[in-house]
Amino acid sequence: MKQSSLSMLVFGVYMACLCVGCLFFPRPFVTFFGFAPPDDLWIRIFGLILGILTFYYGMAIREQATQFYRWTAYARHVLLPGYLVFVLLGFAPPILIAFGAFESGCAVWTGLALRKEAVQSNSKTHA
Repeated sequence: MKQSSLSMLVFGVYMACLCVGCLFFPRPFVTFFGFAPPDDLWIRIFGLILGILTFYYGMAIREQATQFYRWTAYARHVLLPGYLVFVLLGFAPPILIAFGAFESGCAVWTGLALRKEAVQSNSKTHA
């Protein structure tokens, strides 16, 4: 398995875990991380959306859709700064920064893997 696909798989599993937690166990899952207990439907809707996104990741890995990998790597770089703002404004507990660091780290891993794979592919075509 290519490193870029592995990085996407790791992130997809992470999203699947978040999906299950938010969709089926929202109260204990969210309070475990220090967030206020959810009393409305939004957390389950979020879990459902995460499940759909997880499906997209799975299909992209299956099809080796490296362009999709690239798009997600760009987009996931926004998460850490956004989460940091939420924490600094007092909207979220500091644990959110750890989530953002993991998510941005996965984005960096994907981007670097794609770059390395492109270089390897170019060197094979010119050899």
